[in-house]
Amino acid sequence: MNSKAQSVKNLLLVLGMAMALLLINTQLSAQTQVEPAYQCTPCGCSQDNVIVHAAGNCSECGMKLININNPSEGLNYTNLYNYQVCDLIANTEDLLILDVRSEGEYTQRTSQIGRFKGAINIPINQLEKSLKELAEYKGKPILVYCSISARSPRASQLLADAGFTDIHNLIGGLNAWNQAEQETLPCQETYVERK
Repeated sequence: MNSKAQSVKNLLLVLGMAMALLLINTQLSAQTQVEPAYQCTPCGCSQDNVIVHAAGNCSECGMKLININNPSEGLNYTNLYNYQVCDLIANTEDLLILDVRSEGEYTQRTSQIGRFKGAINIPINQLEKSLKELAEYKGKPILVYCSISARSPRASQLLADAGFTDIHNLIGGLNAWNQAEQETLPCQETYVERK
């Protein structure tokens, strides 16, 4: 076989191998793709633990469903896990920490789960009429939290709709924070105060 024919044969062999590898890679990618899974940010309704496979709104409370594989997808605010909140507090200047629980929960009169140090309290039912008080924070970072992450996503969306641009919601609220293992959340006691 002459060298030209051998070169063509080698080229075809390489192309065949490349096509086979591409086909295998495509099949593996299809097998490892995660099916989208959405659920309501826990709002206390019967739909909290229902998983659906398409974006939309909760059939009970009307809030936007959260992609559990990408919790900030399609939102005007960022959902953060506990360990991300540690980093946010430690590394963010001018951070406003906003507790949207009731005054009784905040002062620990009716709940003993604590509160973030330096947090201000504006209950969710008073937030809309208190937006002027927060105007200086429109472009500054805000961490919003509550007990179980039922009120804080609503508050975060309310802030976003009012033009606030750097909003972070604590997924699971203080209950999830308190239930975390110390090894996975070393800052746990550093940022929360209890009576």
